[in-house]
Amino acid sequence: MDQDRFLAWVESLWGIRVAGICRDASIQGSPERSLSRAVVEGACGSLFFMEKFAQEKFRHRSRVARTLVLLNRGGLSRALAPETARTGEYLPFFRDACFQVTRFVDSTELDRPQWLSSADIGTQMAGFLIEMKGASKGIGREISFPAFSIKTYIYRLFRDMETHHPRHLDQYLPILSFLEKGFMDAHDSLPRDFCHGDFHPLNVIWDQHRIRGVIDWEFTGMKPDCYDAANLVGCAGIEHPEGLAMPMVTSFLSQLKQAGVISVQTRKWFPEYVLALRFAWLSEWLRKQDDQMLETEAAFMNILIGHMDELRDIWHLEK
Repeated sequence: MDQDRFLAWVESLWGIRVAGICRDASIQGSPERSLSRAVVEGACGSLFFMEKFAQEKFRHRSRVARTLVLLNRGGLSRALAPETARTGEYLPFFRDACFQVTRFVDSTELDRPQWLSSADIGTQMAGFLIEMKGASKGIGREISFPAFSIKTYIYRLFRDMETHHPRHLDQYLPILSFLEKGFMDAHDSLPRDFCHGDFHPLNVIWDQHRIRGVIDWEFTGMKPDCYDAANLVGCAGIEHPEGLAMPMVTSFLSQLKQAGVISVQTRKWFPEYVLALRFAWLSEWLRKQDDQMLETEAAFMNILIGHMDELRDIWHLEK
């Protein structure tokens, strides 16, 4: 009976008469960001992506939804905004949870790690950020985003490690010391801009090497203007360290430099920012108690430190 009421509720709000769940649909993005999710088929054959969120997520998810709608209005249609319910809501409540519906866009599988060799993928990823920069002009005046500082995040993580993960401290303290040689002092003056917040190929809906959509805007907001680029480059390097110098990364950074997406001031500290941002991933490995990834992350961070000058030359960011 509750299921019948829910389906009637969905139809009344979105006009979707659910014919069934597409259990074989490939859903991109992290499953951890919602209570549950599914691809449903409407009676007319259209597919929709439905997510269920806990009540305490409502405020944050509403801000993300409004952000995506504004990006769409700015011309960034590949930022997949949720469907508006007939009440005008993006996340209406059923019982004690809120629900969001987005049109479902299928994706081709990313060829890993061969994507690192693809200049086309790098150009596509850069093109999206360039388009997003234009579409997001003035968005910080429309929406109030929570402040974020990777510097503050790192120091808080080390305090947490002292209490809960002391055996890992000696491994990562030298990396913190490296960042404290200049980057930490410079961090607070880095120019900020609107960012996706978790920009990497697994959060992209692909049609071969063409971007159809970008998902998982959970961490979107105003951050240093190199944030998204640094996250992508770090993801390429953790996939394989040689990826840092391969066509995906070099074409990506070349396009961003040409378009002026990353300021000259931030480009000076870009390799350090790639390193600093890996601490956000380190926090994830600590939370999951993933010892293999903790070792991999430490090795990758030290590779970055050992090749900073070489990477500056390869990436041509200071020229």
